[in-house]
Amino acid sequence: MPPIPRLPRPAFWHGIDPFGNALLRGCSRAFGLLSGIIILHAEPIPMSSAEATYHSGSSADLAHVIDENEAGPLGWSVEPEVSKPQALIIRSAKPVLAAELDISLYFLSGRPNYSIAEFDLSYTTDAEPSLDGNWEPLEIQRYAAEVANLSRLENGHLRSSGGPAGVNGVIPDDTYRIVAGLPGGRATGFRLRAYPLINGAGTPYAMSWSYVRQFMLTEFRVEEHIRATTNIALHCPVTSSHKLYGSMTPLALTDGLPATIAHPLDENLGATFHFDIDLGRVATFDHINLLGRGDDWTDRLSRVTVRIYDKNPGTDPTPAWEGLDRADGSHPGPGEHDVLRAGLGKGVFRGRYLRLSSDNPVPNSPQLAEVEVYESRTPEIVSALADGQEIPVKDGLDIPPGVQRLSLHLRIPQIGLPPGDVFRWRLPGILDKWQSSRLFAIDMPCPPAGRTIFEAQALHSDREWDATLFRLPIMVHQHYWETRLFQWLTGGLTLLTSVWLARILTKRRAARQLALARAQTALAEERTRIARDLHDDLGASLTRIMLLSNLAQEGAVAGGVGNEMDQIHTTAHELAQTMDEIVWAVDPEHDTLESLAVYLGRAAQALLQPAGLRCRLIIPADLPFRSLGSEVRHNLFLAMKETIHNIIKHAAATEVRLQMSVQADSFVLAIADNGRGFDAAAEDLKEKHRPAPDFSRLSSGNGLKNLRLRMIGIGGSCVVTSAPGEGTEVLLRIPI
Repeated sequence: MPPIPRLPRPAFWHGIDPFGNALLRGCSRAFGLLSGIIILHAEPIPMSSAEATYHSGSSADLAHVIDENEAGPLGWSVEPEVSKPQALIIRSAKPVLAAELDISLYFLSGRPNYSIAEFDLSYTTDAEPSLDGNWEPLEIQRYAAEVANLSRLENGHLRSSGGPAGVNGVIPDDTYRIVAGLPGGRATGFRLRAYPLINGAGTPYAMSWSYVRQFMLTEFRVEEHIRATTNIALHCPVTSSHKLYGSMTPLALTDGLPATIAHPLDENLGATFHFDIDLGRVATFDHINLLGRGDDWTDRLSRVTVRIYDKNPGTDPTPAWEGLDRADGSHPGPGEHDVLRAGLGKGVFRGRYLRLSSDNPVPNSPQLAEVEVYESRTPEIVSALADGQEIPVKDGLDIPPGVQRLSLHLRIPQIGLPPGDVFRWRLPGILDKWQSSRLFAIDMPCPPAGRTIFEAQALHSDREWDATLFRLPIMVHQHYWETRLFQWLTGGLTLLTSVWLARILTKRRAARQLALARAQTALAEERTRIARDLHDDLGASLTRIMLLSNLAQEGAVAGGVGNEMDQIHTTAHELAQTMDEIVWAVDPEHDTLESLAVYLGRAAQALLQPAGLRCRLIIPADLPFRSLGSEVRHNLFLAMKETIHNIIKHAAATEVRLQMSVQADSFVLAIADNGRGFDAAAEDLKEKHRPAPDFSRLSSGNGLKNLRLRMIGIGGSCVVTSAPGEGTEVLLRIPI
């Protein structure tokens, strides 16, 4: 971004005047006043040291030439060596990179006419500039002096006309201002050579117009020149094929003054007359403006043929581009101008030389006030910042995810900087409206994730937008969780998870409903079993007690009741025992493996003791905690009870062993006796041919099949092992 420009002092600028033409000098002075107002300047370029072929003071005095202080009594002077050329070299602190330079020579020592009378300027690219180094002339474009007049000599030197010779004391010090092109755009040092004036006898005698023949250069300053116009034809040399009318000069076409015009003297030259403009270098054109003066004779600007050449048209007559403006014979109105673009003609719209002619039948054609050439200007990116961190600029910008602010620094490499807005930019599809800017630094919110294009277009000083468009691809990355693939995957996973959860919930609900139904069924079955047990056991026992009571009453009449009372006692005892079994079976407090083992052991002893059989119990000391349902406990108890009844009735044993153990996920109750045993295989064969009893009404005395079915009903098993004379072992197994 160039620094904020500051306006220089008004100056009288002069064009090329090898003949000292008074009229041309007057026009140049008028133009100088205008140019001095619109020319922009940058900050002075720092200089490191100065050296001269001869200096009348000390090295400390010479250092004042580059101290950036314009005025003072000290500087570079060569007295008494005023009769031979002298040179001063200035070394820059770092290489100067610019296309054009503003060079100012200050002679502000307070002594009248203490300015150099004749001089030239050159530059070097040597790493160490020296007086004997390689020096090349600067391309002097414009020049002016605040007091005297400057003119260009045929040898390229600039000469001062001398200051006023008034005696009232008002003789101001002078300042020279020069605009020069820097070939190659780079310099490491500058050289100022002063030449002595020659008297009539051909003898060099003075370095200035001062009566002491001396000068005092108080400051040598170099700044990058910033044009307020992008017209590259401004002040370029112009020639005409034939003599012009009156005091007209071909330079009117590029002097920047729309009031000065030029046309041929001969009214009937037609297309044989032409103007040639040398732009000094080959350039690619954006457009050309043809201006007439805003008064009479506008009909002389018609059917203008414009040809562009890469080489001097005198040596190469084949143009790179050729077009005809106003082929229909029309002409612009007063104050209007024509804009010519590449589409008007054929060929490549680029070159160094312009030739303008016209076959317009109106006499004195063509008449032009100004020819402006605008080079194609394209903004380019210098640097980019993402949230304050610089990111590389290659074929585009690759922006990491999460960036909030994007800053772009641009430049326009072509010469000239129009006042006001200098370019416009946009982001098609995001910010479609053009945003104008006079600053080269753009700060904006980071574009959304994805690919976009940054577009920029430069503005010319004639307010025409350049036809070229700068396009910078921008790729903004996003976090993986912001990508569409991740969102699709997340959405799909969410959907699948929802379906899976819904299925699980449905299964759980169905399982709960099934469990509830099973619980209700089990409860109903348990209630049915309790009712059956109460009916079968308690009901039968109560009926028996009633019958025995009746018999006891009848016996009392007959005088004998002892046997009936014993039976009533026995039946009541059995009834109490049955009630205890039923209560134990349905009580939830006994739904543990340990309670089952204790109850089975106690019940076995109670059953075997009246029969006179020894009972051996083997119970583990550390039974695991397991919960067992009442149905399982009750049926296992009944299976054990039935087995013991069978032993008492049929085994003729003297001892019964009950061993309880836990194997894997099963509880095993082994009941063994030392009785007579039987043929288990033959008994199994008989059981296969017996009809299956009703499991809901099983009771003791229904054989091995009854016992096995009871165990199967609760998810267990029954294995009987026996042989004649070897006793019997019954293994009752239930899952836990």
